Amino acid sequence: MYSAQNMENENLPLPFSKGRDFCYYLKNMAKYSIFIFGVLILGILFLRPSPAAVVEPNEITITIPEGYTASQMAELFEQNSLFSKEEFLNFAGREEGYLFPDTYKFFKKTTPQKVAEKMKNNFDIKVAEFLPEISRQKKSLDDIVIMASIIEKEVHNPEDRKIVSGILWKRIDKGIGLQVDASLTYILGKASAELTQDDLKMDSPYNTYKYKGLPKGPISNPGKEAIEAAVFPQTSPYLFYLSDKDGITRYAKNFEEHKNNKFKYLQ
Repeated sequence: MYSAQNMENENLPLPFSKGRDFCYYLKNMAKYSIFIFGVLILGILFLRPSPAAVVEPNEITITIPEGYTASQMAELFEQNSLFSKEEFLNFAGREEGYLFPDTYKFFKKTTPQKVAEKMKNNFDIKVAEFLPEISRQKKSLDDIVIMASIIEKEVHNPEDRKIVSGILWKRIDKGIGLQVDASLTYILGKASAELTQDDLKMDSPYNTYKYKGLPKGPISNPGKEAIEAAVFPQTSPYLFYLSDKDGITRYAKNFEEHKNNKFKYLQ
């Protein structure tokens, strides 16, 4: 009978050699696994991009409030480092009223022309639903936009906007001056409370105290709600209105009631 020594000398397999080989395999695999895991950890630590290497987004999101003027928009774009205020106004200043206020994404290397075109295209989309009614009323889109720009600045409550729209269109039909402060504050840069009697007499196509009808052009860039109010005014018995110190709109059927409201709510 062969001994273990004889079996080794004759190169015969030892008992349980497969088991020994398997243990040897596992032992080496454990070593390799630790090595591979270490390499992966090092790769994660050293190959991941550093904060400085992260690619910055090439777009910027900007929200333009309803009623902003082209000048206010230009300041907002300048603050967000798109381009200077003067660059935007040189191109888009004449588009007042048609630069639709909304939330936009712009490329950081965009141009004033592309920004204005994007806003004007948005305006076209938003007003499309109102065009048949505007045509039916035999009004021009320009007149609607001017009226909406006034409404946007004068009142903020949706229901009040429709009533004020009805009052202003009625005053035009009756040949009465609109006498709105908003068109004067637009050209003078003053708050309504700061307007003087001399301001009310100034010779300007935007002075609706001196000239009847709508002012020369839009005084802000109205949102959809104000445009809708201009298209669908609400009939009322009123001919005058004012906003009190709390922003509440007070209505009057005649000038005497209006004077009383001024004394009661603005003194």
